[in-house]
Amino acid sequence: MKTSQKIARYVHELRADKLPPQAREGAIRCLLDLLAAAAAGHQHPAVHAVRQLAMSDYGLGSTAIWFTGERASATGAAFANSAAASILDLDDGFRLARGHPGAAVIPAALAATLDSTSAEAFIAAVVAGYEVGVRVAMARPAYAASGVWSAYAAIAAAGRLRGTAPEKLAHALSIAVQSAPSLPGKAGLVGSDVKEGIPFGVLAGMNALNLAEAGFTGPLDIFDNPELFASERITAGLGGPPCIDRTYFKPYACCRHIHAPVDAFAALLARHKIEAREIITIEVHTYSGTFNLSNLAAPRTLIEAQYSVPFCIGLCAVHGLESLLPLETAMLADAEVQSISRKVSLHRDPSIELRFPAESPARVVVTTAAGRFESPVTTPRGDPDSPLSWAELETKFLIATRKLFTPAKQQEFLQAIDRLRAGELHDLRMALAGK
Repeated sequence: MKTSQKIARYVHELRADKLPPQAREGAIRCLLDLLAAAAAGHQHPAVHAVRQLAMSDYGLGSTAIWFTGERASATGAAFANSAAASILDLDDGFRLARGHPGAAVIPAALAATLDSTSAEAFIAAVVAGYEVGVRVAMARPAYAASGVWSAYAAIAAAGRLRGTAPEKLAHALSIAVQSAPSLPGKAGLVGSDVKEGIPFGVLAGMNALNLAEAGFTGPLDIFDNPELFASERITAGLGGPPCIDRTYFKPYACCRHIHAPVDAFAALLARHKIEAREIITIEVHTYSGTFNLSNLAAPRTLIEAQYSVPFCIGLCAVHGLESLLPLETAMLADAEVQSISRKVSLHRDPSIELRFPAESPARVVVTTAAGRFESPVTTPRGDPDSPLSWAELETKFLIATRKLFTPAKQQEFLQAIDRLRAGELHDLRMALAGK
């Protein structure tokens, strides 16, 4: 059996009642977190553009474009909802995949639901999507932006709910290898709305699934080509403890490379009662991946700000951590923030380098007239070994959605997720379909 067929068989046969309880709960945690990211990003101009394209070019249909009251085809809605979920860099991630599965999996899974879809089938689809996406990502010979592998996650999630036959699923996955985005490794870091291309991967995945179900074929042995994939990384342990259990969640709307510096810096300020006006210099000691970011002291756009360690530290110093949930355009012109960000310097630490990508730690040194204050090596909050609690995820949801939802609407979503946990999907689908 070819690797594509093994993946397809796993997806087709996965059952929620066979999942460990932590995987089921993990899917619900991922859903809550992803909806916070999507609601926060809903009003971004790029997301509006994708919504318009989804309806004009991919057709009207019965699938909800979240929070709008509008509907489109399943493919168009998955594309639009993925764009909202990924635009602010607030979506979840997986360390060893070095990317973001949730913004592909959950829009694709929800686009494939029907009135008759059970909560358990939906949960199984979410788990399958995370499993396939991150396994294929880890099997690539080198780092790839999330949009390169999000197609496989979308195919697994949507195909599981649509009951796509294993042979058709295998062809869909194989089609995606040759038709999904092929982004340069640092594509997400150059400051445009394309970022890591996750919505485009979702679009490619949904198209590949539709084509395979219609009889279009792909090269079924392509995952067994050692120049493209280490196939044993895809299949080893497949069907064991699900990867979704190792998802990380972001407290802040910026690149994950920035989270450890921000956490270490904020802890120093609190511990030593340092005021922003007292700071002379800030040193960030980290791994080389952080140097791939734009790191502009005065970013021109929100996208550039999401990829700037100095600017996010400046925001934290002047306005506190809540200013990062999410970043807002008005912050870009804040002279006090820019003054602090210009005091930040980055330094590569070989001992920290050894811990990446399994971890993404940093150490921060702040100098004031009173002395030099150094943090311990810090890993970011929200990692599997330092997880956000359910209460913290709810708080993130409430803060991130406060500009879009009334308090009553926020509670409607939280109650709908409680109903999902209890085995009912209908309320969530209705909440997403409304304004």
